[in-house]
Amino acid sequence: MSIIFRRMSMEDVESVWRMFQDIREEKIDMSFAEISSIEEVTSYVNNPSELTYVAVSEEDPHTVLCLIKGKREMTEEKKHAVFLSAATARSARGRGLVSKLTDYALNEMKHEGITIARIYVYSNNISSIKAIQKMDFTHAGTVLMHHKDRATGEFVDDLIFHKILNLKSKAF
Repeated sequence: MSIIFRRMSMEDVESVWRMFQDIREEKIDMSFAEISSIEEVTSYVNNPSELTYVAVSEEDPHTVLCLIKGKREMTEEKKHAVFLSAATARSARGRGLVSKLTDYALNEMKHEGITIARIYVYSNNISSIKAIQKMDFTHAGTVLMHHKDRATGEFVDDLIFHKILNLKSKAF
């Protein structure tokens, strides 16, 4: 299967909305499970503060397999940084799409002036932690006891990772 990576467009909104609904039904503890309307998904398209990219198959370009969203503030002081979120359709998991799409998206984001990307991941999300480390993100800190996992009753930390994208224009 040949995969196409590209910026999210209006034609992707329905498919992304369905993927988010599936994530909510699976009870996955992530920000995309909290998206409550298709209008919110629509706001990702052509939005300079929501740099959103998708992976689709060449055979079915209307079904989003994976999504990477880089959220940033548009102030002069903060528009250089993004907070990344990722989601993969259940049918496409285990293929390494998040890593490949993240590489593509970060390269595209450099052209938008992004110099650092951050990811927050729950400490009990072992598969995401392994994927983030394989992509050369650096552990930058921990928010201890961020929340209590309803299923286990255990406290979960929020791990913070970052990756410098362009040392030449480093913003600090």
